Amino acid sequence: MTRINIIDPRDLCDQHLLAEHRELTRIPNDIVKREGNVPLSKEKAYLLGQGHVTFFRDKLLFLKNRYDALHEECLKRGFNVSYRWPEDAINFPKLWNDYDVTDQDIALNQERINERMPVNPRFTKHL
Repeated sequence: MTRINIIDPRDLCDQHLLAEHRELTRIPNDIVKREGNVPLSKEKAYLLGQGHVTFFRDKLLFLKNRYDALHEECLKRGFNVSYRWPEDAINFPKLWNDYDVTDQDIALNQERINERMPVNPRFTKHL
């Protein structure tokens, strides 16, 4: 599973923040490994489950900005994380698109987060 949330990283609990920071780079790393030859999604809106990763393959600008925000939030919370964005991803300009998040996207993502929010107090959100 590769999670890509769209809600503000500041609103994620520690567990979700760290997991997304670790998992997000799977998409650009796969693109680099496959030299940009990856199937793309025909979906126009954010989705969860099957097709979620494919949806983001041509949205590297969004992913890079998201990763930078996640990384910054991890550092603010005092986590010792490495910056692992693959610099070679820049070699695939046709995949460097952004994504405009909608209120519907946020509601869908927030609902999933609420379902999976851990009960363990050590994973609470930092405010």
